[in-house]
This record gives sequence, structure tokens and C-alpha cells, in this order.
Amino acid sequence: MAADPVNESASLVTASEVHQQFELLLRDRTHMGLRNLLSDIAMEPRNPFQQVQRQPKKWLVAFGGLVLLAALIVYYFHLR
Repeated sequence: MAADPVNESASLVTASEVHQQFELLLRDRTHMGLRNLLSDIAMEPRNPFQQVQRQPKKWLVAFGGLVLLAALIVYYFHLR
């Protein structure tokens, strides 16, 4: 008879244990996610060797300024 594989055990795994292990795996992946995707789009590239705060990209600052200027113009003429 062949022996049981070493990596398999006879005990059953409960759903709560699987859920706990899955949460641990998700917490370990802090480099992934929607927040990191959006910050990578809007901010300058990361430098893993420096712990400085990243600056926003120039096109984002210019676009935000134009949107703010347009909102102020509309607001000014609306109250007139």
C-alpha cells in the first residue's frame, strides 16, 4: 500500500479557518487595491528607497486648477 502524502492530513478544515487564512493573505497584499491604483495614476512614480511623500502629477494639478477656475466663473456669474 502506498503511504499518504506528507502534505495532506486526515483532519478537516472548517470554513472559519479558511476564512481566517484568506483574510491573512489579503492583508499581506497591501501593494494591491483600488486606492493604490488611483494614487499610482495621480501621483509621481514611487521610489522604494526613499520614504518621502509623493507629489501629484503636473497634468492633474493643471486640470484641477482649470476645473476650480471654471467653477468660480460659473459661481460668480450665477450670483450676479
